[in-house]
Amino acid sequence: MIGITIVSEQDGWLQRSRPSSAMRHFCETHRFSLDVFDYDMHTFEDLLDYMDFQEYEHYLFILQGEGERTLRLVAYLQQQMLHVQFHLIRAEGDIVFGQPDFLNGLELPLIFEDEKLVLPIVQNELLSLMTGVHRYASLFQPQPLRHVYIEDSSLLNRIPASFFTSMTVNSIVYFDHPMRHDLPIIELMSRTPVLLAFVDTLSPPLETRLDVLSRAELARQLERWKDTGWIQNERFAGILDYATQAGLKNSHRLFFFEDGIYADRQKTDRLSSDISLMVEQRAGQLEAMATPKELELFPLLYQLAGSFSGESRFVTPYSDLELPRTIGRIGPLTLIGIQNEEGYFAFDLTSMQLFETNEAFLWILEADQKEQFDVLPERLGADYAEAIRYYKELMYHE
Repeated sequence: MIGITIVSEQDGWLQRSRPSSAMRHFCETHRFSLDVFDYDMHTFEDLLDYMDFQEYEHYLFILQGEGERTLRLVAYLQQQMLHVQFHLIRAEGDIVFGQPDFLNGLELPLIFEDEKLVLPIVQNELLSLMTGVHRYASLFQPQPLRHVYIEDSSLLNRIPASFFTSMTVNSIVYFDHPMRHDLPIIELMSRTPVLLAFVDTLSPPLETRLDVLSRAELARQLERWKDTGWIQNERFAGILDYATQAGLKNSHRLFFFEDGIYADRQKTDRLSSDISLMVEQRAGQLEAMATPKELELFPLLYQLAGSFSGESRFVTPYSDLELPRTIGRIGPLTLIGIQNEEGYFAFDLTSMQLFETNEAFLWILEADQKEQFDVLPERLGADYAEAIRYYKELMYHE
């Protein structure tokens, strides 16, 4: 059996690529298996199990973009599965690994849409490591191991290799020192194709960009947001160990220090004093400060607040604003309103884009979120019809 998959790589991050209709037709015609891997969810062990179950004879990776880590992944699979012949070619047709002569002269339809990643993925994932917040946290329980913090590369000699193969393919091993390639790191890279990051990967250093709040201060900020909608953030990218402090019940990270394995960067929850033991991420031990939906949304609002000068007031169903907060079941939240000294804005959670708007739009947005449209005619007066038309155009593309 022959398998084919298409992968995009940027800054070491792998992204599944949608095959073209021509590629799908090619694989159907020649009875090749066309796979689309989710590198954010599958671990290295998952890939090996899948390949073994499918009983492939040949497997071809087609690469778009960079390729250093894709090559390491293909070489790792080949080393682990000698009975399968792995191959890697670029979308332009250049052979990077293997010798795909098994195609017997068949011409692959190597024309793809440009699907390069545009978001600073590695930066966001390093923030996820330090804050404990992950975009898939509410979807999958328990979470797979995604990110690992290591105080110093010398500790690698004591950490079981199985820790790294149980991580998702898209995951980061972060070392709390500047970049270096000493023997322990070289051995790790040769053994498992993990993505490595160091203190100097980001400038300025990551931890200088994180706010450190006590549990009491975080609770005060959460209550103020729910009571008034207002959040103040002095340009910080996030809150260190937010998930642990707030009591979120999912964990996707581990921290290795000389004195043991911890669930958080601030070393408040030690999982083992022996880093050579296999441990699992532990769910938060502290009582949750708010509902899961509120706790999941607040870090994004806090980050958005740091993008503006002064304080920002957010329009969501969870805060008392012009209308009281919503009690009970709330439908999918797609848009967040923002008011501050710089103006009126809306943030689209689907596209992750910010656009400028006006005060009337935020009034209607709040009424829509809280299903209290009856207040709008009096509030908007003579501008009611025009304001509603503008709102519908932006919200529903009418």
